[in-house]
Amino acid sequence: MNEDCVFCKIINKEIPTKNIRYEDSDIIAFDSIDPVAKTHILIVPKKHIISFLEINDDYDFSKIIKAAQKIIVENKIELAYKLVFNGGKFQTIQHLHWHLLSGNLKEI
Repeated sequence: MNEDCVFCKIINKEIPTKNIRYEDSDIIAFDSIDPVAKTHILIVPKKHIISFLEINDDYDFSKIIKAAQKIIVENKIELAYKLVFNGGKFQTIQHLHWHLLSGNLKEI
């Protein structure tokens, strides 16, 4: 955990979050506070990983995929969704996370 990271603070329950959509021992998912679509859920590993490029064999990437699958089905958005992550200059929070988007997307 990183004490200055907003997502780490959410994971540690130091900051309240809007509508937790999924949580297990490794992943938390919650609604974005700045949505760009009708459905905009952030899927965040609880382990503090700064970027996609830091993922190595020690991290089970399939946990993110399985969580995303569950969230997609539970929210009935199977017919139209995007699952994306940002990196480099496009990554505004330095904690790896995925954006699950569905519905009327604003221009990104």
